[in-house]
Amino acid sequence: MDASGGAALGAGSRLDLEELAGASGAGFCQAFADQLARGFSADLVTVSALRIRQGEHLKVVASWFDGMPLGDFEYDARGAPCRDVVLRAAPQVFADRVQQLYPEDAMFIEENINAYAGVPLLDAAGAVAGLVQAAWRQPPGAALTAEAVAAMQQFARRLGAELASMQQAAVLAALARGAGAGSLSPRAALRQLAVQMQRAFRVRRAFIAEYTADSPGCYRVLACCDGGLAAAGSGEELMSYEGAPCAFLQEGEPFLVPKGLQEMFPAQEAFRAQGVVSYFGMPLRDENGQLIGHFALLHDGEMAAGFQNSSLIGVCAARAAHELCRGRAERRRRQAEQALLLRRKAESLGLLAGTIAHEFNNLLAGMQGRSELALAHLEAAHPAAADVQSVKAGLQDSARLMRQLLGYARGGGTPQPEACDLNRIVRETLALVPPECKLGKAVVLDLEAGELTARMDPAQAGQLLMQAVLNAVEAIGPGAGTVTVSTRRSSLGSAERRRLLAGRRMPAGPCVMLEVRDTGGGMARDTVARIFDPFFTTKPGGRGLGLAAAMGIISSHRGGLAVDSREGGGSTFRFYFPACEAAEVQAAGPAAAPEPRKGQARRILVVDDEDTVRRAVAGLLQLRGCEVASADGYDAALALIQTQGPFDGAVIDMSMPGRGGWETLSRLRQLQPGLNAVMMSGFAFSAAQAGYPELDGVQVLDKPFTKEKLYKALFR
Repeated sequence: MDASGGAALGAGSRLDLEELAGASGAGFCQAFADQLARGFSADLVTVSALRIRQGEHLKVVASWFDGMPLGDFEYDARGAPCRDVVLRAAPQVFADRVQQLYPEDAMFIEENINAYAGVPLLDAAGAVAGLVQAAWRQPPGAALTAEAVAAMQQFARRLGAELASMQQAAVLAALARGAGAGSLSPRAALRQLAVQMQRAFRVRRAFIAEYTADSPGCYRVLACCDGGLAAAGSGEELMSYEGAPCAFLQEGEPFLVPKGLQEMFPAQEAFRAQGVVSYFGMPLRDENGQLIGHFALLHDGEMAAGFQNSSLIGVCAARAAHELCRGRAERRRRQAEQALLLRRKAESLGLLAGTIAHEFNNLLAGMQGRSELALAHLEAAHPAAADVQSVKAGLQDSARLMRQLLGYARGGGTPQPEACDLNRIVRETLALVPPECKLGKAVVLDLEAGELTARMDPAQAGQLLMQAVLNAVEAIGPGAGTVTVSTRRSSLGSAERRRLLAGRRMPAGPCVMLEVRDTGGGMARDTVARIFDPFFTTKPGGRGLGLAAAMGIISSHRGGLAVDSREGGGSTFRFYFPACEAAEVQAAGPAAAPEPRKGQARRILVVDDEDTVRRAVAGLLQLRGCEVASADGYDAALALIQTQGPFDGAVIDMSMPGRGGWETLSRLRQLQPGLNAVMMSGFAFSAAQAGYPELDGVQVLDKPFTKEKLYKALFR
């Protein structure tokens, strides 16, 4: 007898019988497929099980195609020679011209298959359970074909037995999933299972562990039974694979040490302390075939060589994998609920921030205008001039803070770029991230030394970074993980720009890069292609990643964006901004406003419900020699344009009680077509959002503003 289960093949065999003798189950089927293909120069070899309930369907359990396995899949046998193998329960051999005999077999035509041999596999009752088949592009000749058929026939009984064993294990596993554990938590169900395994296999110790995606070299013990005493693992302590027998399970195959465990793994002092001498480990997979953990059995006596072939092993593996998946699903649900709570809290804070910023900006606008008027009437040498200048500087700092608050509240908008240091924005933004939002993840800074100066809106850049970091934290999922925020000076050539997801037309030359990298599970290629679609989300409950807003911010800055992600390997987002010289930070200032036209003074209508703002804006315009008429709302503005019009321009507050600024301007232009106007607001929204898309070209000034910005907007 040999590895085939039949009479010995002899010394001239093209197969490695020693390798086959040491394999079983799917491993044996794959090893046979590999050896048959190599030994007989076949281009295609498959071992398939007949799916009786699916009609004439075959499930491939092992394969070789041009040197690579095809993976598990099912196919319809109709129109193919394998159908005749199954129906006739006899070998089918075609040394040449198989395409002409089976013209409906598209694969044979596409791959130019010309020769074929197939042998049925029978179960214990003599019924066809599947088949093994080989195919060649170039006919191998009658002698080699006959020899290949003989090898397949020689191993047919063993292959049939392996298929039957695999099918039996699959049935037992299906019956075991979820049995009796529905009312228990996943952790309690795992503790129960550990006790059951320790008793069923009569071993000293049984434990169930979960792989950790964030620490690939480690695992966590979730449940354990030692000597009949159940003890739940903490789930927090990481155990290293290094020097341990479970390291062999990372390859996805069971591992048995029937005896001599302490000698084989001398670094494991716990083995000597517990007195265990044998070990069996079984990898656990989810429904997609991904390794998610393992269970292990340790004993103070020898384990039989055929221990791993017990059908009960498969049942326990299926049950343990099911509970691990259920536990992961519950953790994801809890995390999603927590994230949703934080998101709703953020939305409420955003609404509150917008309201506060609007009111403060109205106050600041009045004070800003008054300080500018005071400076205009004071000589430079006046003792109060320096104090008023300090007040003005403080107001500008307050205005910058309000812009950041508005940026948080409205999620972007029209950028107000200025030359600023990216490193400073990173430090200030991350200082605002609440610890509870990090969900236990480490946020690490890796900033290039010196100033990285670029023209950007600091509020929007901070918003982009905040969103990217929170997304990275959420992508890591339960457990520990790291988010790394880096900055670099860079320069993108034409080839690099073509690989960007956004900004392929960004200006050539130096730029600064902001990178956010996480240790999460990564994304598939098709997911990466859709993450910037505002109607696409990978989050439960329709919660998007908000990356469409990030794309908008980058585009409005004429910057670039790149994403590097792969499943199981984390994600990296890189944002590029055009660089500018550091000197521009000091040199940058408001552009000189155009001079007023000579001759008759301009007549300007100022509309605002806040008296202090009206007076301040009117005073600034009067400094430029304008005649100003003031109105406190819609009705007063209409009365003025009807009695004192026409006007050369209008400055209108966007948010007023009753009829707002956009409606006011729309009516004023009906009475005076082409009226030049500037909108001002402490919390701006677009004309289209207000229902007046025809006014979208009107310039908007965010309160508070300097007199230079007012003059430039109104007199451009």
